[in-house]
Amino acid sequence: MSEATKISACLVVYNEESVIERCLASVKDLVDEIIVVHDGECIDKTLEIAKKFTDKIFVREHIGEAEPHRVFALNQATGDWILQIDGDEYLEISNHQKIRDLINQSRCDGYIFQWELWDGKEPVHFKGLQKMCLYRKANFHYLGVPHQIGSVDKGPEILDLFLRHRPIYNNISWKSFLKKKRGWVPIHARYFFPELVFYESFNYPVEDWKKNSYLIRKNIAKYIIIEPIINLLGQLKNGLWTSGVGINIALQQYIYYLSLYLKVWKLKKTYGK
Repeated sequence: MSEATKISACLVVYNEESVIERCLASVKDLVDEIIVVHDGECIDKTLEIAKKFTDKIFVREHIGEAEPHRVFALNQATGDWILQIDGDEYLEISNHQKIRDLINQSRCDGYIFQWELWDGKEPVHFKGLQKMCLYRKANFHYLGVPHQIGSVDKGPEILDLFLRHRPIYNNISWKSFLKKKRGWVPIHARYFFPELVFYESFNYPVEDWKKNSYLIRKNIAKYIIIEPIINLLGQLKNGLWTSGVGINIALQQYIYYLSLYLKVWKLKKTYGK
């Protein structure tokens, strides 16, 4: 690839020795560099395996969420395009040429791939299950707040290509969801209080988030009652209603955001804002 079409793969990982090699092997011949950021101290062989593919490995203070580390990863990347991929995801090598062609055509600033879930035995996919994972760095806008996805100036365009997602556990079960929720919600809620966290951003006005989070805190009763329902209906409208698994995921999202705003309400009582 020419200098103008350089791609950087950016990963934020946490003790993923069981899947990391599959991920990195699937992108090593596609990208020009691989950036690996580990969320806190590594206690397995994740980084040892990563060293087979890259020397751009960074260990940051443990947060418990990937998104706050993504800005750091972006700032380490030298590529014009970013491939954002998680340790339990991978690309099909047969699609490398198609991806290179997309980059060279540069019709837009970002591409959304089809995505999938894993029920412990086989992948699950349905309409609306997608993920933007390839974008032009200069025109990408992102705030390192849990579960933010970022945006691009032009696009994004939806592709038929798959970003495979195969963790080693059933990641659509309620047991798995409730375990993640218990860890994620307390972290996520703190990002609605500027005095509690440091915001890392990339081409994004942090003040916009601070103003929005203030409005959410100010009207938290409305958000507890209305926003989880709006999120649920939006998920179903986006295609999750087409399958039992999709409806299950939409309900999990409802519970997550209900729990999140309840936690924000509790923090608001503590901090009086």
